[in-house]
Amino acid sequence: MSNAFLEAHVGSWEVAFILLIVGYILFRIGKEKVGNIVHMFLRVMMVIVVVTGAWMLFKFHTGDVLYYVKGVLGLFVFGLMEMALGRARRQEASTGFFVGALALMVVVILIGYRVIV
Repeated sequence: MSNAFLEAHVGSWEVAFILLIVGYILFRIGKEKVGNIVHMFLRVMMVIVVVTGAWMLFKFHTGDVLYYVKGVLGLFVFGLMEMALGRARRQEASTGFFVGALALMVVVILIGYRVIV
């Protein structure tokens, strides 16, 4: 069971990474309707990440502070994603939020793989 949650967690992070890039590009080129669909799928991935991550955190890593840090940073990633896509949809300046979301997402993934300890 725990392996299924781990695979769902990792897979949803990967899909979220791709959906963020695709959604951002779609909004920037003016494809708002398709961009909204991609944005909704990204939100579904966010829910899956939070649910699987919280389950694994409280089931296996309750004493490891680094995973709590990862969880909080992951929530910041989701906030940056929402700000980047929301501002891109409205054709406002959003590059900083987009790059910030990608950079922080890489940090969170590296913490998850224990590259950053």
